[in-house]
Amino acid sequence: MQAAKAFPTTQKRNAQALLVVVRCGEERGLTGLRLVDDQHVSAGEYFIPFAVSNPSGEHGREFTYAGVIAALDRLRDLKISRLLLLMDDATLVNELERKVEPPRDLFLQYVILGCKLNEFARARVVVTPSERLETLRAKTVNLAATIYREHIGSSTAQPTMLPLAPAM
Repeated sequence: MQAAKAFPTTQKRNAQALLVVVRCGEERGLTGLRLVDDQHVSAGEYFIPFAVSNPSGEHGREFTYAGVIAALDRLRDLKISRLLLLMDDATLVNELERKVEPPRDLFLQYVILGCKLNEFARARVVVTPSERLETLRAKTVNLAATIYREHIGSSTAQPTMLPLAPAM
């Protein structure tokens, strides 16, 4: 008789993903995420709405942090264990690599983002040229404008409410 295993073996999934974050209004944003397989062919796209409660930073970067955190939550739900995340925000990458200090008002989000990255067996965020993200960014902006029924950056239109990723 063969002994049963206490825990089923889980398959390790590796992924490379392109990421863009679009601000859609005062406290809302939309993250565009494209998974890329080993042959550099799109393996799936996800668009994740999120909220930022009381955005008070003068730089507006809390939307980037919230968008990346929402994307990492989705990638964990997809059972990704090893991740290479490509985005065009060199400042965020430099903060994660400890080359520069994050702004004081973003330190909590910085810590949360670091914890989310540590949930993966291996995860790295790297800079990629903006040109590589153009198609995904255009889709994300168009979807955001459609969902929220407003032009991105317009403060006069009233956005439609959607279910959001948890706010920070």
